[in-house]
Amino acid sequence: MAKSLSYADAARLLGGQESVVVGLLEKTAGWLMLGTTPLVEEVLGWFDAKAELTRLSHQLVRGLAERCCGLSRYGRTERIEAAHTVIVVAAFFEGLAGVRLPAELTRAEQIALGTGGPAAPGDFVPQIMAAGRLLPGPERSLADFRRDLRSYYHDLADGLASFLDGLAVAEDLPAPDRTRIAETLSSVAHSSVARYDEALLRLCAEFPEVAYWVARQEQRAVRASLTEMGPVLLAIHAGQAPDERRAGLASAHRDDLDRPVVDTGDVPDGITVPTLGEAYLPPRFRVSHDAGSTLVSDDDWWARFPVRDDLRDFLIGHLTSPRAVRAPLLVLGQPGSGKSVFTRVLAAGLPASEFLPIRVVLRDTPSLDQIQDQLEFAIRAATGDRLDWPALVRSAGDALPVVLLDGFDELLQATGVSQTDYLERVAAFQHREAVQGRPVAVVVTSRIAVANRARTTAETLAIRLEPFDDKQITAWLAVWNRANAAGLASRRLAPLAVDSALAHRHLAEQPLLLLMLALYDADGNALQQAGGSLRQDQLYERLLRSFAVREVVKQRPGLPARDLAAAVEEELRRLAVVAFAMFNRSTLWVSEADLEADLAGLLGPVQQPPGGLRVALRPAELTLGRFFFVHRARAGGQASLETYEFLHATFTEFFVARLTWQVLLDVAAQASVTTSSFGPAPMHDDLLRALLSHQPLSRRSTIIDFLSGTAWAEKHAVRESLKALLLRLFQALPHSPAGQRYAGYQPSRHGEPSRYAAYSANLLLLLACVSDQIRASELFPGRPDIVGDWSSQALLWQSQLTSGSFPSFIERLAVERITTPHGRDVRIGLYSGVWSPSSVWLSWTPIDR
Repeated sequence: MAKSLSYADAARLLGGQESVVVGLLEKTAGWLMLGTTPLVEEVLGWFDAKAELTRLSHQLVRGLAERCCGLSRYGRTERIEAAHTVIVVAAFFEGLAGVRLPAELTRAEQIALGTGGPAAPGDFVPQIMAAGRLLPGPERSLADFRRDLRSYYHDLADGLASFLDGLAVAEDLPAPDRTRIAETLSSVAHSSVARYDEALLRLCAEFPEVAYWVARQEQRAVRASLTEMGPVLLAIHAGQAPDERRAGLASAHRDDLDRPVVDTGDVPDGITVPTLGEAYLPPRFRVSHDAGSTLVSDDDWWARFPVRDDLRDFLIGHLTSPRAVRAPLLVLGQPGSGKSVFTRVLAAGLPASEFLPIRVVLRDTPSLDQIQDQLEFAIRAATGDRLDWPALVRSAGDALPVVLLDGFDELLQATGVSQTDYLERVAAFQHREAVQGRPVAVVVTSRIAVANRARTTAETLAIRLEPFDDKQITAWLAVWNRANAAGLASRRLAPLAVDSALAHRHLAEQPLLLLMLALYDADGNALQQAGGSLRQDQLYERLLRSFAVREVVKQRPGLPARDLAAAVEEELRRLAVVAFAMFNRSTLWVSEADLEADLAGLLGPVQQPPGGLRVALRPAELTLGRFFFVHRARAGGQASLETYEFLHATFTEFFVARLTWQVLLDVAAQASVTTSSFGPAPMHDDLLRALLSHQPLSRRSTIIDFLSGTAWAEKHAVRESLKALLLRLFQALPHSPAGQRYAGYQPSRHGEPSRYAAYSANLLLLLACVSDQIRASELFPGRPDIVGDWSSQALLWQSQLTSGSFPSFIERLAVERITTPHGRDVRIGLYSGVWSPSSVWLSWTPIDR
């Protein structure tokens, strides 16, 4: 499919096939396609016909609205694109009325100039023929488009001036006349934008969607709901009534709006969860029209684009523009940002008379190679009918198919197969459909972190969903409090205050996590009673424990208090194993197979709870299936593949820190009660070593923050005892091989040297968390060359830790060379963000060693 319309293409599409001007354009285009320079006489033909060009341009655009009646949604878009191309070119040539050419040349002189003389036309004709590239779009502002258009007109004027200057030189015209011609053309270029604006206003009046292309609608619907797209689009153009199949799909999409945002089985009794239609707020977003596959996952790259809050208007502009059928729209967001509900609301908001939306949930779709196969599977799942894709599109009549491919990242993580060409296959599918006369728009959603694993095509448009701001959080809470007013009043609870939610902004700014806070507060106003004084780890402890308590009570009602506490702790420990499964593999998710291996390696076989279940649940499903803050991605088919991840990365970090601290306390407690007549009792650190021998905890800096905060909340005596324990573990490490109790836990394939380095690094990090400083002389007591031992240990870490782990390790530590009465030493502590280099001591030079 052509990427742009030239004036000749546009004139043909608007009915100007017989025009002399169109013939000149076709002839010139032929020369260009052959790679040769058009003859000057042909270029002069352009200028001689400029009056005809202006007349024809007005004639082609006049009455276009009437001629577009009865066209399909995309047929209408094609005509509007053609009309826009015409007014861009006409705006320039209308200003040429007062520009006169130099005296006529003989045919021989024209041919000589055209084949290499000084009057060669240069790039003037190619600029005219490429006018179709100048098409506005909702991804950029009108000011940006005007700047590009102004640059285009000036380039056009410069090309024409160069051409005419060559003719003037050949005719030996005086220099002032040549200067006058150049100044006149520059003025024409400057005034062309104003003439274009006048024509654009007329085009917008006849075709309201053009106003959304150039973002100049008079009343921009800031933060308007996506469900309001239907009335706006129907006011622009109303197609034919949908047939039974289109109506069935539309009914299935609209039904989604009346369903609760989350499964009501996940909420406390007496709580009303708002419906999707009530609770959905269109997010703010950033948009880029030059998405590169290596850039879309880069926060710094996105920061150069402004934040917008007109998502509805942007989508109207995009879906009614030619670009929509040429390449996919890539929608990116963090977990919990609302990518999936965006596709649900969009599918429900598009009017069935104008569009044929088809939502494909990739995690529920067999991992088929062909986009068409995925579509046909999704259609059957939504309607129960086995429909052939080409037949369905043909039956859609004048409606434009809009395919919503939800969850590229989930397809990637669930299949475990490279999908780097997926977006290219989507674009190829769009191209094939357009060639077959079935143009289709496509929207693909993905998590930001993995979006760079798919190559993007040249015209791919990308938007990134932004977190909620204060106004959106306030608006969402108003919906929540209104839906639960009666229930809260009956239990004498206060509505969730905005300030209480904003005190935990890092959670409240993601829609699904804001819901999690609201559910937590609905249990006795727990969030509001805690106030804003809670540390982040304390909030997570209370928040996640409350969900675990509710799930245990739901599954096993009537447990005594002691058994309930034990069951809840077991739930949280299993969630911590999930966190370690991701952390030790350096991934953001874990496959079901790997998780089940880890659960068996650390906790043994999972016991099925009583309840008479007909089909026994798999261990991973039993552990995670009850928590909506654990996201489950699956690729369907005969062999279903599933992966799990937390909706917020800091949940992983919290659970890693929590289990690490608990196991450390368990080791300390065991060591304190075990005595020996022959010296200190052996320490049983098998579990601690199994967990901490794969990645340094500094790999995710927040883990260290959680551990440090927890440690310094303890009494001084507790920290001192833990420091002594950790020093013993570090000093004994070279002489104590790893135990076999947890030999089945193998989340990584690291060899023993690498695992030794990771564990020793983590012991040092834990020491830095429980103490304000440690000295190398404490790590290597009684050794004659403490600095040498420290240097050797540091070189071991550098050689054995991975390229991603070692920098994070050294960045979290502050290391300072000191001299004591006993000699040279090294002081180590957590890096606080401030570093003052110590003085240089000659005793530290290699010569002295």
